[in-house]
Amino acid sequence: MIQPRRYNNYILVILLAALIIVLPASAFTVAIYGTNSGFNPDLHKDSVMVAKSIPGSSGSELDSNVDQFTDPSVDVIVLGGDDSFSLSTAAKIETAVAAGKILVITYPCNHKFDASLPATNGGTTQGGQFLELADPTKVVIKDIFNGLPSQYSLKGTPQDGEQAVAKRSAIPLLNYDTGTPALLYAKYGKGYVIEWTTAPVPTYLAADEADVINYRLITGLLPAEVSAAPTTLPITTVSPNPLVNETVTITPTGTLQQPSGNVTVHSSPSGASILIDGVYSGTTPTTVTSVNPGNHILRLTLSGYYDYEGTIYVLDGQTSNAFGTLPPLNQIGSQNTITAVATPIVITVPVTAEPTQKEGALDNSIVVAIIGVVTAVIGAVATLFTHKTKKE
Repeated sequence: MIQPRRYNNYILVILLAALIIVLPASAFTVAIYGTNSGFNPDLHKDSVMVAKSIPGSSGSELDSNVDQFTDPSVDVIVLGGDDSFSLSTAAKIETAVAAGKILVITYPCNHKFDASLPATNGGTTQGGQFLELADPTKVVIKDIFNGLPSQYSLKGTPQDGEQAVAKRSAIPLLNYDTGTPALLYAKYGKGYVIEWTTAPVPTYLAADEADVINYRLITGLLPAEVSAAPTTLPITTVSPNPLVNETVTITPTGTLQQPSGNVTVHSSPSGASILIDGVYSGTTPTTVTSVNPGNHILRLTLSGYYDYEGTIYVLDGQTSNAFGTLPPLNQIGSQNTITAVATPIVITVPVTAEPTQKEGALDNSIVVAIIGVVTAVIGAVATLFTHKTKKE
């Protein structure tokens, strides 16, 4: 006879197994701040679980709930609200993305991020008259925009957006009619960042259009389990995830290894994000391994400081060293406006019955007596000289 407790365990196992069977492979957990991105989890209840949802009207709400956004159970973070949250919150989210999460971020939230973004932000500009596909012939863009319009006209007055320039590692998907990227993504550490340099809804896209685009991007970038059996022949495989890899060729090479070197990077202050040729490689101090030999561009970034940028040369099988100093953002502007403020100093002198140290050969009383005698002599001489003058 099955005991009640064991019977309950059997039921739980059966339910979990049924859940795994029913739950689609692309299921993920999301934490949402605001709605400007257009992503609507209610349209994907069969595959999306919401861990936390905040209206996005106040950055303080995100500050107080950031731990729920960076929780290991969350796969995707969506930031599409007010940008008044703190820089420390942005740093926590950026670290979580580098560890493997996907970040969907829209204007103006992207103001609080830098190194993780697929575009270099150069200030605010007015949006164009329409959005269009960056490259209609690209396979990735065909997959994402399948069945959707290739152009999205402005609805109403142009809204402000980011004057963005795509980084070398980024893949632009939508551009303004001016050529500036409006939607693009790039790898950051082990994760990905999907950036809207404008608020797509309702300025250019209908809510359902933006949702489809975001959902396809997210599910396309989610990590997929890949296994390959040992073989002695070259294998060409097509990844089930077209956004991550289109074609991967695996060739057995025995002990043959590609030439590479290492770079040990330090900075002042420490904790700066390391980008080698635009690719995130950790934070200082650390040693970046498997770097291709030759010249590379090194960039160090840290919130509240100016970026450091230089070049490094890597030798095969060797470790190079790099160091960069990042000056505070207010250092240059405040050099001509430094005001010295005097701080009062209070000196406490202890009162003792005996002197605490020996005095010199002549103490104060002797000096005073000598001065008095000299003064009296001078006065007497002056008096005698005066009386003598009168008598003559």
